[in-house]
Amino acid sequence: MINIFEYQNYRLYLKDYYQEQKETKKYFSYRYFSKKAGINAPAFLYYVTNNKRNLTKKSIGKMSLAIGHSREEADYFENLVFFNQADTIAEKTMFYSKIVELRKPLDIRFVDKDRYEFYNKWYHSVIREVVTFLDFSGDYRKLGEFLIPQISAREAQQSVEMLEKLGFIERDDDGLFHQTDTLISTTPEASNAFIIEKFQIEMLGIAMKAYDAFPRQERMSASTTFSISRETFELFRLRTREFRRELLEIARLDTNPRTVYQFTFNLFPISRGNHEKKQ
Repeated sequence: MINIFEYQNYRLYLKDYYQEQKETKKYFSYRYFSKKAGINAPAFLYYVTNNKRNLTKKSIGKMSLAIGHSREEADYFENLVFFNQADTIAEKTMFYSKIVELRKPLDIRFVDKDRYEFYNKWYHSVIREVVTFLDFSGDYRKLGEFLIPQISAREAQQSVEMLEKLGFIERDDDGLFHQTDTLISTTPEASNAFIIEKFQIEMLGIAMKAYDAFPRQERMSASTTFSISRETFELFRLRTREFRRELLEIARLDTNPRTVYQFTFNLFPISRGNHEKKQ
């Protein structure tokens, strides 16, 4: 059965729902669905899925009831409809923030404040990934040379020991390393944000060196310049967070990793706002 939480367009969701029902129930039709939802217009669903009609709050409830949504699915469906049909950026931002909150959470370990040592060096996060698929049996020189840029054998050993101490990796009975949690994240307070920012700045420096270190087909770079309002900026932030969560989920499902990649996305002002007074 299709999962509504995987959709960001309610019309596409309804279209897929109709196709799924049609394949399993020969009697299912637009007329049947409309009747089941208590809607007098037989072709109402057809017009909605083809972007010729919008849903109202009343018809949203009827459709959820006809489909058989749970309470959480009904809430998500309602906010998804309002998001898709919103006319202003402010409305889109408000409803998108709600659907992000309602999305089923990923299995992510959040880093506690006493574990911020993990972000003290850029290579700790890389080592955490590498030891799970590299044929590593205690050769720290080989481990350090596997990274780009390389680190020393001592740095590699200290990193592995720190990751074990913090509980991010562990050895099995065969001496092989495994991650205790597939995905990790952090939400630092303002007083601790500099630790994460330092880590991000180090990664940006490595990203700059990648232009010379790797051919174009082995890396990806893109940039766009546009003028937007503060409301659109907030919407961009929400959508970027959601996109990052989607990438994390794809990475979690990968059962055959071979290389560690760093994904960095930046959005920052390169002009003053026209509302600011000249200094």
